[in-house]
Amino acid sequence: MSLSTGRYRKPRHAAGFTLLEALLALFLLAVCLLPAADALRAATGAPAVGADAARRLDCVASLMDTVLAEPYARLLSLATDSGAAAYPIPDDPACPARTVLIARYGNDSTRKIGPGGTSDYLLFVSVALADAADGNPYTLTTLVAR
Repeated sequence: MSLSTGRYRKPRHAAGFTLLEALLALFLLAVCLLPAADALRAATGAPAVGADAARRLDCVASLMDTVLAEPYARLLSLATDSGAAAYPIPDDPACPARTVLIARYGNDSTRKIGPGGTSDYLLFVSVALADAADGNPYTLTTLVAR
């Protein structure tokens, strides 16, 4: 602006955002932060779920270790053809109900190899959580040789 000429000159555009640009930026931030907030909320609950899953898996693994520590002759005597659990499961109040399956492994009458065979030299041993509707049954399976 010049005082001598009496004319008014328009000032150059001021640097910065217009109201519309600021509102659009806030809207985009809000839209992007909602999924991030949900992810953070889910992540804070994950340690409890992970600890419960680790406890369940530990219960299944400790029972499998107990079963595999038995002599082969005892496991062979507990082997069933029906798939019913004959192994006595120790009562542990810290663990959910578990099942143990011990079956002969080898050729059956149809010449298929698998549990339910007739061999006395190889046993199929499986330990899992009893309630499959509870989520992951954490099934551990192995073969035991004489």
